Amino acid sequence: MSQFFATYLVLGVGVLSGVGAISVDKFLSLTLSEKNALDKFRANVSPLLNDDCMRLDTYLIRWLRARNFDINSAERMLKENIRWREENKIGNIKNEDWSDLSGDFHRTIDTYDKIGQPIGVVDLYEWDIRRAMLQGKGQRLLRYVVGLVENITGQVCERQQKGMNVTQVVVLLNTEGFNVIQQACPICLPLWIQFVSVIENYYPEWLDELIAIDATPAVQIVLNAVRPIFSRSTNNAIKVFGPNRSKWMEYLDNKISRSERRKSYGGTKPPFKY
Repeated sequence: MSQFFATYLVLGVGVLSGVGAISVDKFLSLTLSEKNALDKFRANVSPLLNDDCMRLDTYLIRWLRARNFDINSAERMLKENIRWREENKIGNIKNEDWSDLSGDFHRTIDTYDKIGQPIGVVDLYEWDIRRAMLQGKGQRLLRYVVGLVENITGQVCERQQKGMNVTQVVVLLNTEGFNVIQQACPICLPLWIQFVSVIENYYPEWLDELIAIDATPAVQIVLNAVRPIFSRSTNNAIKVFGPNRSKWMEYLDNKISRSERRKSYGGTKPPFKY
C-alpha cells in the first residue's frame, strides 16, 4: 500500500501543476522544420486519407508528434492504423449493439469539460473484468472500450468542424473499490495491456488527461503492468487521486462543471439510464 501512495504523490505533481487542455493554436504551434515535415507528410499520405477528419492538420500532426517528426516512421504508423481500422471495421463500431455489455460495464459519452472537450466517463468500480475473461468475452470487452474511444475522438473532429477550439479528449474513471480479484487479476492484466497498446498505436496524442478518482492500491498493479507501454505524453496525462474527496472535487471543479458530472463524480447531472 505504501508503494501505491508513493506513486500517488508522484502523479499528484501533475495535478498541482495546472496543466490544461491544449488549444488548436497551441497544438499546431510548429517550428519551421516541423511545418515543413507536416507539409511533406501530408503530401505523402494524402491518397490514403478517406474522410475530412483525417485531412485536418490537427489529425496529421498527431502521427508526427508520436514519432518525433520522423516522417517515414509517422507514415508507417498511419498506414498501419488505416490497415487496422479496415481489418477490424472500426468505422462501424459506434453503430454496433452493445446491449450485452452496457448493463454491466457502465460508461457514458455525453459529458464535456469547460472548454468543450469530450469526456469518456467509466464507472470502473462496477466492471467485473475477471468474469468477462472467464466467460470468453475479453476481446468483446476490448472492442467495447475501443468503441468509447472512437466515439469521443470522433466528437473532437465534429466539434472542430463547428469551429470549437478543442483538440483532445478526457477520460474520467471512478475507481472506488477497484480490486485485485475483479479488475487487476492475473487474467485481467493482459486485457489492460492490449487496450493500452491499442491507444498508443492507433490513437496517438489524443489524450488530454486520464483522471482516476477514489483510487485504491490495486490501481498501482495495473499501472505497473502498462507503464512500459505508455508514451511520454500519455504518462504525463495521468492524474490519480486517492479517497480524499476534497482533493479530487477541487480538481474536477476547475476542469468540469458540476452540471456535467453525475453524483458519483460530485456533480448534479441526472443519472444515465442504461
